[in-house]
Amino acid sequence: MRLALWMYQGTAHHGVGRVANSMHGVHAVFHAPQGDDYVNPIFTMLERTPTFPQMTTSIVSGHDLARGTIRLPDTLKQVEASLHPELIIVCASCSTILLQEDLQVVADSADIDTEVLVYDANPYRMQEIVAADGLTTLLVKRYAIPQELTPHPSVNIIGPASLGFHVRSDLICLRRILATLGVQVNVVAPLGASIGDMRRLPAAWVNIAPYHELGHQAGQYLEEQFGTSTLYEAPMGVQPTLRWLRQLVEQLNEVGAKTNAPPVKLPPLTAFSLDGMSAPSSVPWFARTADMESFSSKQAFVFGNATNTVGMVKFLHDELAMQIAGAGTYLTNEADWVREQLDGYLPNDLLVTEHFQDVAQQIEELSPQLVCGTQMERHSCRKFDIPCMVIAPPTHIENHLLSYRPILGFDGADVLADTVYTTTKLGLEKHLIDMFGDAGLEYENGVSPSNTSQETDPVREQEQAVNGSPDHMTWTDEAHAMLKKVPFFVRGRVQKNTEKYALSQGYTTVTVDVLQEAKESLGG
Repeated sequence: MRLALWMYQGTAHHGVGRVANSMHGVHAVFHAPQGDDYVNPIFTMLERTPTFPQMTTSIVSGHDLARGTIRLPDTLKQVEASLHPELIIVCASCSTILLQEDLQVVADSADIDTEVLVYDANPYRMQEIVAADGLTTLLVKRYAIPQELTPHPSVNIIGPASLGFHVRSDLICLRRILATLGVQVNVVAPLGASIGDMRRLPAAWVNIAPYHELGHQAGQYLEEQFGTSTLYEAPMGVQPTLRWLRQLVEQLNEVGAKTNAPPVKLPPLTAFSLDGMSAPSSVPWFARTADMESFSSKQAFVFGNATNTVGMVKFLHDELAMQIAGAGTYLTNEADWVREQLDGYLPNDLLVTEHFQDVAQQIEELSPQLVCGTQMERHSCRKFDIPCMVIAPPTHIENHLLSYRPILGFDGADVLADTVYTTTKLGLEKHLIDMFGDAGLEYENGVSPSNTSQETDPVREQEQAVNGSPDHMTWTDEAHAMLKKVPFFVRGRVQKNTEKYALSQGYTTVTVDVLQEAKESLGG
């Protein structure tokens, strides 16, 4: 386990909390010291649900350790008495697991009626995603029982979980698509599922597991043990959604043919639109407009988890005709799958790292016109003045919205295209402000952006800091003013190339003439 200022994944017991907080009648108890109860405020801040997180920390204090006492049995009794859950999941945090206590023996000593599951979420062997996926699979194995299939076509949606990236909107989108097909949703798990729902999983005709990080193992188990076919693809984009729909209908009809059930038919595509009359997505039309045709010359860099990195690269390249400058993932255990999925899309090898500094360095070197990443790339891109849209966790509050913002399905394609467009085009507004200054606007203090002194201009300070200290290469006011007229999304590259040219010619100061020379030498 690595300690860092920023980490792409939470700890193992954070992953356990995601599953427990997703389900009805399930509560997580963390055997942990005071500081490891941080997961509760994270869920309270981001999840935006009316209920408190379904997690309790059984505090381990130094005083308790000195006396040889343990509070876990009393905590379990209190949880049972106050909340009456069907299942309590117990796991140790990264600190208390070093004590090497047999928590199963301790939990049994509580002598309560509620079922207790001790989950070995060892944080030195796993992080958030592996822990969450492992626990979901364990619950499926523990409770799923053989039974008859539902009389009508039905599916399980496996993978949506608490604090997932836009998963509540994705669920609405998937339910709308399934309702249009006349297909029932048997169980959604773990989000919103009870222990009884987990028992009913084998009754579905088909499983849908769109998120590679969570639900694939459970889908494979249900396929192996109960013969339930699973659709693993994520319908991100218009063409992937069309392929996904055809595969889903095919799999459902394979099951229906065994019972002579009426076939599921794919209706006209207009049936999937919000009004039931128009095209289900505007992306194919929008991609052919003059605004979007300009994107064919723009380069994008994508970094995130497995599902969204693959989906976003293909969406940008295949449906918006953008160039892919590079891509990467922080999920080292999924790197081979991501490479396989993106074969032929990337100019260089996939960047696989858990260090956000490596990603920032790659972005700086490539200087793309758009970055699609996590909240950490959003922070890094502020420094480089490069537009960035968040497409994968880790996220912040603005990525847990109240409104309907899916990333899957036809509706999700529109959301992604809108976000790409506004993220890059709103930069044009910034560029125009840079060019025209205050445009006659007056400010209370009498200072406009165009009149700010260069000593207090963060852009100027950043530009002078490239390739060494601010004294290594200076810019005259006139040259700096000309540089600010360059669109911000390529300004960093122009500035860097100009300074390289100046150094190669022995200049120590960039003037307007030097800037013009550099432009001509580089074919600008």
